[in-house]
Amino acid sequence: MDDQMKIFRVFQLISRLRAPFGVTKNDLAQSFDVSERTIERYFALLRNLGFDIQNREKFFFIPRIEKGAVLPENFIVFSIEEAAAIRDAITGSTMQSPLQKTILTKLYALTDIDELSETLYKQNVSRNISKVRQAITSKTQVWLKAYYSVNSNTTCNRLVEPIRFESYYTYLLAYEVDSGMLKQYKTDRIGDVENTTKKWQSEDKHGTLHIDAFGMSGNQPIAVVLNLSARAKSLMEEEHPNAIPHIKTSKQKVQFVGSVYALEGIGRFVMGLLDEIEIVSPPELKRYVEEKVRGWERDKS
Repeated sequence: MDDQMKIFRVFQLISRLRAPFGVTKNDLAQSFDVSERTIERYFALLRNLGFDIQNREKFFFIPRIEKGAVLPENFIVFSIEEAAAIRDAITGSTMQSPLQKTILTKLYALTDIDELSETLYKQNVSRNISKVRQAITSKTQVWLKAYYSVNSNTTCNRLVEPIRFESYYTYLLAYEVDSGMLKQYKTDRIGDVENTTKKWQSEDKHGTLHIDAFGMSGNQPIAVVLNLSARAKSLMEEEHPNAIPHIKTSKQKVQFVGSVYALEGIGRFVMGLLDEIEIVSPPELKRYVEEKVRGWERDKS
């Protein structure tokens, strides 16, 4: 993962830690596709930069500061050097300077840090999305440059035939030329996109692949019904906004009634809130969660 993407990830982490309910290490690890040990290293980095990360039991958060605690002249105006460092970060240059701490401190003081971090994030990703959209329209192959794979923990270039975006441009569905497989790619892990003039060669192999609200792909939908506590409902809406249309609320209960394409994604969410969620169906999801819990217990013993 390049320096620019690491900076974006820090901004995203700060935004998640400022959520009203806080967030667990496990939820952060699943969202960023990293281990909890990596999340702990991010916590250590933020604490070294001066952020006050607190926790209520397993939920971690950064408390919001009062506007009057920071004078406007101390955070509204950036110095020329700080502005240049932000510019370099956005354009992909490496930022190695003590200015990093003061920049993050000032950004933390801003009430619209969530909007700012999202803007910085989109500066890079939107360029890549635009290039891919052009390739989809012209049906040409593209190189996904410096794509970071969580499974192999490697960064490499992928030649693909892009098909379509899913989940509000979170994922790209594409046919990978070298492997001859239909795959999904997270747009925020693409370092750059290089368009080619070569037309699609394997359109007949593109097939049909779907992505569910929990980021899992497949062809066969699995019907799922969950009973949610008020807290589980709020967390699902916050962490998986694509699930919102499938959340049904009545006087008696709150339910998630929808389909997924694999049990891993929704299973991870359920395991993070075992006391807050009841699995109504399918029985396969119950068995999946039970087996995972037993595995955890064996590892601890």
